[in-house]
Amino acid sequence: MKYKILQQYLYSICIGILTSVLLISIFYLSIHTVANRQKEKEQISVLEKFIQFKSSAEAKLNENTNLLKGYLAYFEINPTMSEDDVNEFLDRLLANHIGIIRNIGIIKDTTVIWNYPKTDNEKVIGVDLTNIPAQKVDILKVKNTLQPLFIGPINLVQGGRGFIIRLPIVVEKVYWGQISIVLDADKYMNELTNLSHELELNIAIYNEDLYPYSPFFGDADIVDRSKNKLSIEILNNKWLVAVEPLEGWGRNNVIINGSIILSSIISILIGTILFILIQTRFKLKNQVMNDYLTGVHTRNYLANFYNMIQKRAEFNNELIGFYLLDINSFKSVNDNYGHKIGDLVLMEFAKKLQSINIPNKKVFRLGGDEFLITVSECKQLNELQYIESVIIKDSVVQFRYHDISIDIIPSIGFASYPDDGKTLDQIIHIADLKMYEAKNKMKNSLG
Repeated sequence: MKYKILQQYLYSICIGILTSVLLISIFYLSIHTVANRQKEKEQISVLEKFIQFKSSAEAKLNENTNLLKGYLAYFEINPTMSEDDVNEFLDRLLANHIGIIRNIGIIKDTTVIWNYPKTDNEKVIGVDLTNIPAQKVDILKVKNTLQPLFIGPINLVQGGRGFIIRLPIVVEKVYWGQISIVLDADKYMNELTNLSHELELNIAIYNEDLYPYSPFFGDADIVDRSKNKLSIEILNNKWLVAVEPLEGWGRNNVIINGSIILSSIISILIGTILFILIQTRFKLKNQVMNDYLTGVHTRNYLANFYNMIQKRAEFNNELIGFYLLDINSFKSVNDNYGHKIGDLVLMEFAKKLQSINIPNKKVFRLGGDEFLITVSECKQLNELQYIESVIIKDSVVQFRYHDISIDIIPSIGFASYPDDGKTLDQIIHIADLKMYEAKNKMKNSLG
Protein backbone atom coordinates (compact mmCIF):
# COMPACT_ATOMS: atom_id res chain seq x y z
CA MET A 1 0.00 0.00 0.00
CA LYS A 2 2.82 2.39 0.94
CA TYR A 3 4.58 1.57 -2.32
CA LYS A 4 1.39 2.32 -4.26
CA ILE A 5 0.92 5.64 -2.44
CA LEU A 6 4.55 6.53 -3.23
CA GLN A 7 3.93 5.68 -6.90
CA GLN A 8 0.86 7.89 -6.92
CA TYR A 9 2.79 10.73 -5.26
CA LEU A 10 5.63 10.46 -7.78
CA TYR A 11 3.13 10.32 -10.65
CA SER A 12 1.37 13.44 -9.35
CA ILE A 13 4.56 15.41 -8.86
CA CYS A 14 5.87 14.37 -12.30
CA ILE A 15 2.62 15.52 -13.96
CA GLY A 16 2.78 18.80 -12.02
CA ILE A 17 6.42 19.41 -12.97
CA LEU A 18 5.92 18.45 -16.63
CA THR A 19 2.86 20.72 -16.83
CA SER A 20 4.82 23.62 -15.30
CA VAL A 21 7.77 23.04 -17.66
CA LEU A 22 5.46 22.79 -20.67
CA LEU A 23 3.61 25.98 -19.76
CA ILE A 24 6.85 27.82 -19.02
CA SER A 25 8.18 26.70 -22.42
CA ILE A 26 5.01 27.85 -24.19
CA PHE A 27 4.99 31.18 -22.34
CA TYR A 28 8.72 31.67 -22.97
CA LEU A 29 8.41 30.95 -26.69
CA SER A 30 5.45 33.32 -26.94
CA ILE A 31 7.22 36.07 -25.01
CA HIS A 32 10.44 35.44 -26.97
CA THR A 33 8.50 35.76 -30.25
CA VAL A 34 6.89 39.02 -29.10
CA ALA A 35 10.27 40.29 -27.84
CA ASN A 36 11.92 39.52 -31.19
CA ARG A 37 9.18 41.40 -33.01
CA GLN A 38 9.65 44.34 -30.66
CA LYS A 39 13.41 44.24 -31.29
CA GLU A 40 12.84 44.19 -35.05
CA LYS A 41 10.45 47.14 -34.77
CA GLU A 42 12.97 48.95 -32.59
CA GLN A 43 15.79 48.35 -35.10
CA ILE A 44 13.61 49.48 -38.02
CA SER A 45 12.61 52.60 -36.07
CA VAL A 46 16.24 53.41 -35.29
CA LEU A 47 17.22 52.85 -38.92
CA GLU A 48 14.44 55.16 -40.13
CA LYS A 49 15.52 57.86 -37.68
CA PHE A 50 19.16 57.45 -38.70
CA ILE A 51 18.21 57.98 -42.35
CA GLN A 52 16.69 61.33 -41.29
CA PHE A 53 19.86 62.12 -39.33
CA LYS A 54 22.08 61.17 -42.24
CA SER A 55 20.02 63.22 -44.69
CA SER A 56 20.26 66.35 -42.51
CA ALA A 57 23.98 65.84 -41.75
CA GLU A 58 24.84 65.38 -45.43
CA ALA A 59 22.57 68.22 -46.54
CA LYS A 60 24.41 70.73 -44.35
CA LEU A 61 27.79 69.70 -45.79
CA ASN A 62 26.54 69.38 -49.38
CA GLU A 63 25.04 72.86 -49.17
CA ASN A 64 28.44 74.30 -48.33
CA THR A 65 30.17 72.13 -50.92
CA ASN A 66 27.85 73.49 -53.60
CA LEU A 67 28.59 77.06 -52.49
CA LEU A 68 32.28 76.35 -52.84
CA LYS A 69 31.77 74.87 -56.31
CA GLY A 70 29.95 78.05 -57.33
CA TYR A 71 32.87 80.12 -56.11
CA LEU A 72 35.31 77.78 -57.90
CA ALA A 73 33.49 78.18 -61.20
CA TYR A 74 33.59 81.97 -60.83
CA PHE A 75 37.27 81.97 -59.89
CA GLU A 76 38.34 79.72 -62.78
CA ILE A 77 36.72 82.20 -65.15
CA ASN A 78 38.35 85.18 -63.39
CA PRO A 79 41.68 83.95 -61.91
CA THR A 80 43.16 87.46 -61.89
CA MET A 81 40.38 89.11 -59.87
CA SER A 82 41.46 91.42 -57.06
CA GLU A 83 40.98 90.76 -53.38
CA ASP A 84 38.25 93.41 -53.27
CA ASP A 85 36.44 91.63 -56.11
CA VAL A 86 36.70 88.32 -54.21
CA ASN A 87 35.34 89.86 -51.02
CA GLU A 88 32.45 91.49 -52.85
CA PHE A 89 31.54 88.25 -54.62
CA LEU A 90 31.71 86.18 -51.44
CA ASP A 91 29.67 88.77 -49.52
CA ARG A 92 26.86 88.26 -52.01
CA LEU A 93 27.34 84.46 -52.18
CA LEU A 94 27.37 83.90 -48.45
CA ALA A 95 24.82 86.54 -47.44
CA ASN A 96 22.35 83.88 -46.27
CA HIS A 97 24.73 81.00 -45.64
CA ILE A 98 27.34 82.15 -43.16
CA GLY A 99 26.05 79.60 -40.56
CA ILE A 100 28.87 77.17 -39.77
CA ILE A 101 31.28 78.55 -42.41
CA ARG A 102 34.38 79.75 -40.66
CA ASN A 103 36.33 80.93 -43.68
CA ILE A 104 36.98 80.40 -47.39
CA GLY A 105 40.55 80.40 -48.64
CA ILE A 106 42.43 80.56 -51.91
CA ILE A 107 45.57 78.43 -52.06
CA LYS A 108 48.05 79.04 -54.88
CA ASP A 109 49.87 75.78 -55.40
CA THR A 110 50.11 74.88 -51.70
CA THR A 111 50.31 78.34 -50.08
CA VAL A 112 47.36 80.34 -48.75
CA ILE A 113 47.14 83.73 -50.51
CA TRP A 114 43.57 84.89 -49.66
CA ASN A 115 41.21 84.23 -46.84
CA TYR A 116 37.63 85.35 -46.43
CA PRO A 117 36.81 86.90 -44.09
CA LYS A 118 40.28 88.23 -43.48
CA THR A 119 39.55 89.27 -39.92
CA ASP A 120 40.75 86.65 -37.40
CA ASN A 121 42.27 84.63 -40.26
CA GLU A 122 45.36 86.76 -41.06
CA LYS A 123 47.71 84.20 -39.48
CA VAL A 124 47.08 81.63 -42.19
CA ILE A 125 47.82 83.94 -45.14
CA GLY A 126 51.23 83.18 -46.58
CA VAL A 127 51.44 79.77 -44.91
CA ASP A 128 52.59 76.85 -47.07
CA LEU A 129 50.27 74.10 -45.89
CA THR A 130 52.76 71.38 -46.80
CA ASN A 131 54.75 72.58 -43.80
CA ILE A 132 51.86 71.64 -41.51
CA PRO A 133 52.01 67.85 -40.86
CA ALA A 134 48.26 67.56 -40.24
CA GLN A 135 47.43 69.07 -43.66
CA LYS A 136 50.40 68.18 -45.87
CA VAL A 137 49.10 64.82 -47.09
CA ASP A 138 45.67 66.19 -47.98
CA ILE A 139 47.01 69.28 -49.78
CA LEU A 140 49.30 67.15 -51.94
CA LYS A 141 46.56 64.60 -52.55
CA VAL A 142 44.26 67.22 -54.08
CA LYS A 143 47.18 68.65 -56.09
CA ASN A 144 48.22 65.28 -57.48
CA THR A 145 44.79 63.75 -58.08
CA LEU A 146 42.81 66.90 -58.98
CA GLN A 147 39.97 65.35 -56.95
CA PRO A 148 37.90 67.15 -54.28
CA LEU A 149 38.58 66.21 -50.68
CA PHE A 150 36.67 66.40 -47.40
CA ILE A 151 38.64 66.04 -44.16
CA GLY A 152 38.25 66.68 -40.48
CA PRO A 153 37.81 67.51 -37.84
CA ILE A 154 41.38 68.82 -37.61
CA ASN A 155 43.16 71.49 -35.57
CA LEU A 156 43.37 74.74 -37.55
CA VAL A 157 46.34 77.08 -37.88
CA GLN A 158 44.15 80.00 -36.83
CA GLY A 159 42.91 78.04 -33.77
CA GLY A 160 39.97 75.79 -33.07
CA ARG A 161 38.80 72.76 -35.01
CA GLY A 162 37.25 72.54 -38.42
CA PHE A 163 36.09 70.38 -41.27
CA ILE A 164 37.77 71.35 -44.55
CA ILE A 165 36.41 70.90 -48.06
CA ARG A 166 39.13 71.28 -50.71
CA LEU A 167 38.49 71.66 -54.45
CA PRO A 168 41.29 71.83 -57.03
CA ILE A 169 41.57 74.96 -59.22
CA VAL A 170 42.44 74.06 -62.78
CA VAL A 171 43.21 76.86 -65.22
CA GLU A 172 43.61 75.91 -68.86
CA LYS A 173 43.84 72.25 -67.81
CA VAL A 174 46.78 72.96 -65.53
CA TYR A 175 46.69 72.73 -61.71
CA TRP A 176 46.73 76.27 -60.33
CA GLY A 177 45.87 75.76 -56.68
CA GLN A 178 42.92 75.00 -54.43
CA ILE A 179 39.85 76.57 -52.92
CA SER A 180 39.00 75.48 -49.39
CA ILE A 181 36.05 76.10 -47.14
CA VAL A 182 36.55 75.66 -43.41
CA LEU A 183 33.47 74.70 -41.42
CA ASP A 184 33.34 75.28 -37.69
CA ALA A 185 33.51 71.74 -36.31
CA ASP A 186 32.14 72.64 -32.88
CA LYS A 187 29.10 74.44 -34.35
CA TYR A 188 28.46 71.61 -36.78
CA MET A 189 28.69 68.96 -34.07
CA ASN A 190 26.37 71.00 -31.83
CA GLU A 191 23.85 70.86 -34.66
CA LEU A 192 24.39 67.09 -34.87
CA THR A 193 23.84 66.81 -31.11
CA ASN A 194 20.57 68.73 -31.30
CA LEU A 195 19.48 66.67 -34.27
CA SER A 196 20.30 63.33 -32.58
CA HIS A 197 18.40 64.34 -29.44
CA GLU A 198 15.45 65.47 -31.53
CA LEU A 199 15.40 62.04 -33.15
CA GLU A 200 15.99 60.31 -29.78
CA LEU A 201 19.25 58.69 -30.87
CA ASN A 202 22.68 58.12 -29.36
CA ILE A 203 25.25 58.39 -32.12
CA ALA A 204 29.00 57.93 -32.38
CA ILE A 205 30.72 59.06 -35.61
CA TYR A 206 34.17 57.93 -36.73
CA ASN A 207 36.46 58.67 -39.59
CA GLU A 208 36.75 55.32 -41.33
CA ASP A 209 40.39 54.72 -40.39
CA LEU A 210 39.69 55.30 -36.66
CA TYR A 211 36.67 53.01 -36.28
CA PRO A 212 35.87 51.70 -33.67
CA TYR A 213 38.42 53.26 -31.32
CA SER A 214 38.22 57.02 -31.49
CA PRO A 215 35.02 58.81 -32.50
CA PHE A 216 35.11 62.54 -33.23
CA PHE A 217 31.44 62.73 -32.20
CA GLY A 218 29.61 60.81 -29.48
CA ASP A 219 30.57 58.03 -27.07
CA ALA A 220 32.76 55.11 -28.15
CA ASP A 221 30.85 52.78 -25.79
CA ILE A 222 27.90 52.88 -28.18
CA VAL A 223 29.84 50.59 -30.53
CA ASP A 224 29.69 47.73 -28.00
CA ARG A 225 25.92 48.07 -27.72
CA SER A 226 25.00 49.07 -31.25
CA LYS A 227 23.32 46.53 -33.52
CA ASN A 228 24.04 48.59 -36.63
CA LYS A 229 27.18 49.91 -38.30
CA LEU A 230 26.09 52.56 -40.77
CA SER A 231 27.87 55.12 -42.93
CA ILE A 232 27.72 58.72 -44.13
CA GLU A 233 29.66 59.62 -47.30
CA ILE A 234 30.85 63.16 -47.98
CA LEU A 235 32.74 63.53 -51.26
CA ASN A 236 35.55 60.99 -51.02
CA ASN A 237 35.37 60.60 -47.26
CA LYS A 238 33.35 58.00 -45.36
CA TRP A 239 32.16 58.29 -41.79
CA LEU A 240 31.23 55.12 -39.96
CA VAL A 241 28.39 55.53 -37.50
CA ALA A 242 27.27 53.51 -34.47
CA VAL A 243 23.72 54.26 -33.42
CA GLU A 244 21.31 53.24 -30.67
CA PRO A 245 18.06 54.58 -29.18
CA LEU A 246 18.53 57.50 -26.79
CA GLU A 247 17.46 55.35 -23.82
CA GLY A 248 19.41 52.32 -25.07
CA TRP A 249 18.32 49.09 -26.69
CA GLY A 250 15.66 46.93 -25.11
CA ARG A 251 13.56 49.55 -23.35
CA ASN A 252 10.91 46.83 -23.05
CA ASN A 253 13.32 44.40 -21.36
CA VAL A 254 11.87 45.17 -17.93
CA ILE A 255 8.37 44.31 -19.17
CA ILE A 256 9.65 41.22 -20.98
CA ASN A 257 11.63 39.99 -17.97
CA GLY A 258 8.65 40.73 -15.73
CA SER A 259 6.42 38.75 -18.11
CA ILE A 260 8.82 35.80 -18.01
CA ILE A 261 8.90 35.85 -14.20
CA LEU A 262 5.11 36.22 -13.96
CA SER A 263 4.48 33.45 -16.50
CA SER A 264 6.93 31.20 -14.64
CA ILE A 265 5.09 31.84 -11.36
CA ILE A 266 1.72 31.16 -13.05
CA SER A 267 3.08 27.96 -14.65
CA ILE A 268 4.48 26.72 -11.34
CA LEU A 269 1.21 27.62 -9.62
CA ILE A 270 -0.82 25.72 -12.24
CA GLY A 271 1.55 22.74 -11.94
CA THR A 272 1.17 22.85 -8.15
CA ILE A 273 -2.63 23.05 -8.38
CA LEU A 274 -2.63 20.12 -10.83
CA PHE A 275 -0.39 18.15 -8.46
CA ILE A 276 -2.82 18.87 -5.58
CA LEU A 277 -5.84 17.90 -7.70
CA ILE A 278 -4.28 14.62 -8.83
CA GLN A 279 -3.16 13.83 -5.28
CA THR A 280 -6.64 14.64 -4.00
CA ARG A 281 -8.15 12.40 -6.67
CA PHE A 282 -5.82 9.56 -5.70
CA LYS A 283 -6.61 10.09 -2.02
CA LEU A 284 -10.35 10.02 -2.70
CA LYS A 285 -9.91 6.95 -4.86
CA ASN A 286 -7.80 5.31 -2.19
CA GLN A 287 -10.42 6.17 0.42
CA VAL A 288 -13.03 4.47 -1.76
CA MET A 289 -10.82 1.51 -2.65
CA ASN A 290 -8.67 1.10 0.44
CA ASP A 291 -9.45 1.05 4.13
CA TYR A 292 -7.76 3.99 5.87
CA LEU A 293 -6.72 1.86 8.89
CA THR A 294 -5.61 -1.49 7.49
CA GLY A 295 -4.82 -0.64 3.86
CA VAL A 296 -6.89 -3.53 2.44
CA HIS A 297 -9.74 -2.90 0.02
CA THR A 298 -13.05 -1.44 1.21
CA ARG A 299 -16.61 -2.71 1.01
CA ASN A 300 -17.33 0.10 -1.52
CA TYR A 301 -14.73 -1.29 -3.92
CA LEU A 302 -16.01 -4.86 -3.48
CA ALA A 303 -19.15 -4.36 -5.62
CA ASN A 304 -17.17 -3.06 -8.64
CA PHE A 305 -14.53 -5.74 -8.22
CA TYR A 306 -17.17 -8.48 -7.99
CA ASN A 307 -18.77 -7.35 -11.28
CA MET A 308 -15.38 -7.64 -12.97
CA ILE A 309 -14.41 -11.09 -11.69
CA GLN A 310 -17.98 -12.42 -12.04
CA LYS A 311 -18.04 -11.60 -15.77
CA ARG A 312 -14.66 -13.26 -16.24
CA ALA A 313 -15.74 -16.34 -14.31
CA GLU A 314 -18.95 -16.60 -16.30
CA PHE A 315 -17.11 -16.25 -19.61
CA ASN A 316 -14.37 -18.77 -18.67
CA ASN A 317 -16.62 -21.14 -16.70
CA GLU A 318 -14.55 -20.56 -13.55
CA LEU A 319 -15.27 -20.59 -9.80
CA ILE A 320 -14.75 -17.79 -7.32
CA GLY A 321 -14.14 -18.40 -3.63
CA PHE A 322 -15.42 -16.06 -0.89
CA TYR A 323 -13.96 -16.42 2.60
CA LEU A 324 -15.62 -14.31 5.29
CA LEU A 325 -13.61 -13.87 8.51
CA ASP A 326 -14.02 -12.09 11.79
CA ILE A 327 -11.86 -12.11 14.92
CA ASN A 328 -13.20 -14.13 17.80
CA SER A 329 -13.75 -12.15 21.02
CA PHE A 330 -12.60 -8.89 19.36
CA LYS A 331 -15.03 -6.89 21.51
CA SER A 332 -13.19 -8.02 24.62
CA VAL A 333 -9.92 -6.72 23.12
CA ASN A 334 -11.41 -3.22 22.84
CA ASP A 335 -13.02 -3.48 26.25
CA ASN A 336 -9.86 -4.72 28.02
CA TYR A 337 -7.11 -2.82 26.18
CA GLY A 338 -8.82 0.11 24.49
CA HIS A 339 -9.49 1.04 20.90
CA LYS A 340 -5.84 1.90 20.18
CA ILE A 341 -4.83 -1.72 20.81
CA GLY A 342 -7.93 -2.85 18.94
CA ASP A 343 -6.82 -0.87 15.90
CA LEU A 344 -3.34 -2.36 16.13
CA VAL A 345 -4.87 -5.83 16.26
CA LEU A 346 -6.94 -5.09 13.13
CA MET A 347 -3.86 -3.77 11.32
CA GLU A 348 -1.81 -6.82 12.28
CA PHE A 349 -4.61 -9.18 11.25
CA ALA A 350 -5.08 -7.46 7.88
CA LYS A 351 -1.33 -7.61 7.30
CA LYS A 352 -1.42 -11.34 8.03
CA LEU A 353 -4.27 -11.92 5.57
CA GLN A 354 -2.44 -10.04 2.86
CA SER A 355 0.69 -12.12 3.42
CA ILE A 356 -1.06 -15.45 2.81
CA ASN A 357 0.40 -16.83 -0.40
CA ILE A 358 -2.65 -17.54 -2.55
CA PRO A 359 -2.83 -16.67 -6.28
CA ASN A 360 -5.51 -14.23 -7.49
CA LYS A 361 -6.40 -13.19 -3.93
CA LYS A 362 -7.95 -9.91 -2.81
CA VAL A 363 -8.53 -8.86 0.79
CA PHE A 364 -11.42 -6.57 1.85
CA ARG A 365 -12.45 -5.07 5.19
CA LEU A 366 -16.24 -5.07 5.34
CA GLY A 367 -16.44 -3.24 8.67
CA GLY A 368 -15.31 -3.61 12.28
CA ASP A 369 -13.34 -6.84 12.57
CA GLU A 370 -15.05 -8.46 9.56
CA PHE A 371 -12.85 -9.25 6.53
CA LEU A 372 -13.43 -10.96 3.20
CA ILE A 373 -10.94 -12.78 0.99
CA THR A 374 -11.85 -13.44 -2.65
CA VAL A 375 -9.98 -15.95 -4.80
CA SER A 376 -10.75 -15.96 -8.53
CA GLU A 377 -9.78 -17.98 -11.63
CA CYS A 378 -10.30 -21.39 -10.00
CA LYS A 379 -11.56 -24.48 -11.84
CA GLN A 380 -12.39 -27.01 -9.11
CA LEU A 381 -14.40 -26.72 -5.90
CA ASN A 382 -11.88 -28.85 -4.00
CA GLU A 383 -9.24 -26.24 -4.93
CA LEU A 384 -11.33 -23.58 -3.17
CA GLN A 385 -11.89 -25.92 -0.20
CA TYR A 386 -8.14 -26.45 0.09
CA ILE A 387 -7.61 -22.69 0.05
CA GLU A 388 -10.06 -22.46 2.98
CA SER A 389 -7.85 -24.76 5.03
CA VAL A 390 -4.79 -22.67 4.14
CA ILE A 391 -6.53 -19.47 5.26
CA ILE A 392 -7.69 -21.08 8.54
CA LYS A 393 -4.11 -22.19 9.28
CA ASP A 394 -2.26 -19.05 8.15
CA SER A 395 -4.63 -16.41 9.50
CA VAL A 396 -3.88 -17.05 13.18
CA VAL A 397 -1.77 -14.25 14.67
CA GLN A 398 0.09 -14.01 17.94
CA PHE A 399 -0.17 -10.28 18.67
CA ARG A 400 2.50 -8.75 20.91
CA TYR A 401 2.63 -5.14 22.04
CA HIS A 402 4.82 -4.25 25.03
CA ASP A 403 3.49 -6.48 27.81
CA ILE A 404 0.24 -7.26 25.97
CA SER A 405 -0.09 -10.69 24.35
CA ILE A 406 -3.20 -11.65 22.36
CA ASP A 407 -3.87 -14.70 20.21
CA ILE A 408 -5.90 -13.61 17.20
CA ILE A 409 -8.02 -16.52 16.02
CA PRO A 410 -10.66 -15.85 13.36
CA SER A 411 -13.81 -17.72 12.42
CA ILE A 412 -14.26 -18.33 8.71
CA GLY A 413 -17.22 -18.94 6.44
CA PHE A 414 -16.77 -20.15 2.87
CA ALA A 415 -19.07 -19.68 -0.13
CA SER A 416 -18.50 -19.90 -3.85
CA TYR A 417 -19.74 -18.51 -7.11
CA PRO A 418 -21.85 -19.77 -8.84
CA ASP A 419 -22.70 -22.72 -6.51
CA ASP A 420 -23.93 -20.57 -3.60
CA GLY A 421 -25.40 -17.69 -5.55
CA LYS A 422 -25.12 -15.41 -8.53
CA THR A 423 -25.25 -12.08 -6.74
CA LEU A 424 -22.77 -10.73 -4.25
CA ASP A 425 -25.40 -10.37 -1.52
CA GLN A 426 -26.47 -14.00 -1.93
CA ILE A 427 -22.91 -15.27 -1.69
CA ILE A 428 -21.99 -13.05 1.30
CA HIS A 429 -25.13 -14.20 3.07
CA ILE A 430 -24.16 -17.89 2.67
CA ALA A 431 -20.58 -17.15 3.78
CA ASP A 432 -21.92 -15.26 6.81
CA LEU A 433 -24.15 -18.19 7.85
CA LYS A 434 -21.24 -20.62 7.56
CA MET A 435 -18.96 -18.26 9.52
CA TYR A 436 -21.41 -18.16 12.41
CA GLU A 437 -21.76 -21.95 12.26
CA ALA A 438 -17.98 -22.16 12.60
CA LYS A 439 -18.04 -19.64 15.46
CA ASN A 440 -20.74 -21.61 17.31
CA LYS A 441 -18.82 -24.86 16.84
CA MET A 442 -15.73 -23.19 18.33
CA LYS A 443 -17.73 -21.95 21.33
CA ASN A 444 -19.26 -25.39 21.86
CA SER A 445 -15.87 -27.08 21.63
CA LEU A 446 -14.52 -24.76 24.30
CA GLY A 447 -17.47 -25.70 26.44
